[in-house]
Amino acid sequence: MALQANWDDLRLLLAVSRRGSFLQAGQLLGIAASTVSRRLTQLEGALGEPLVERGVEGCWLTPRGQSLVDVALAAEAGLRRQTVTGMSELHTELSGTVVVSAGEGFSSCVLEAASRFTSVHPRCSVELLITADFHKIVRGAADIAVRTAHLGEPSLIYRPIGRLAYGVFADAGYLKRFPGVTPATAVNIALLPPLDMLPQMCVAKAAGLERMQISVNSFAAQLESVKRGMGVAVLPCILAKDLIELFPDIQLPDMEVYLVTRPQALKQAHIKCFFVILEQVLLEAISIESVED
Repeated sequence: MALQANWDDLRLLLAVSRRGSFLQAGQLLGIAASTVSRRLTQLEGALGEPLVERGVEGCWLTPRGQSLVDVALAAEAGLRRQTVTGMSELHTELSGTVVVSAGEGFSSCVLEAASRFTSVHPRCSVELLITADFHKIVRGAADIAVRTAHLGEPSLIYRPIGRLAYGVFADAGYLKRFPGVTPATAVNIALLPPLDMLPQMCVAKAAGLERMQISVNSFAAQLESVKRGMGVAVLPCILAKDLIELFPDIQLPDMEVYLVTRPQALKQAHIKCFFVILEQVLLEAISIESVED
């Protein structure tokens, strides 16, 4: 149809797509779930076709709804690029250090953001702390953190990035040596406590992936072991480049990704600029993963 949705409409649809329910979409946008439902119903009426299918366990997009979400993602990326460009032009003389706390799986995204940031602002620097300590932000030991848990601290800003999908992956060489591998026969490169209690690991173990001949306490070591053909592992899809996904019947839960900081930190121009760049890099990475899935 000739009628086009505006950005406010697209933001609503994008939030529903990312969260899977009107309630969580409303929480993401800071509005009531009834408002989300009402405005999307109005949009569907204006367009003359359904955009969202409602169900007792949540909601999902129709093909028309998904096509509008694709438009929303492109618009969002364009707005963020304009923001980064505008900030670069306004702060050509930025200086200072940004301390970032992140888990191993996000190090490549932080380093990519650091490269973009320091190339535009050579007087700035970035320090990356690889840690799972969620308290570094509250204590002021880091300016920005990438997290996969929302602890609800009222003193912090949580910026939702999207969902991190997981799967069971193996190297082609391992599958060549062990054709017809099953969850019961596969060698699982396991994680040591407390990492073994992550929801994805628990679901995989319950599904039969229990043969744990090798266990490590590092995601980087786990990934390296899989790439060496030593076994299979539960990995974020974003890290599993050039690996083969196995056992699609094992439905592993996604993990929410948040960019976290303190309001005081964003008052500093160099930290705010890096925050915007890192947010864009993370959104790009998760969007690419979603497209490839």
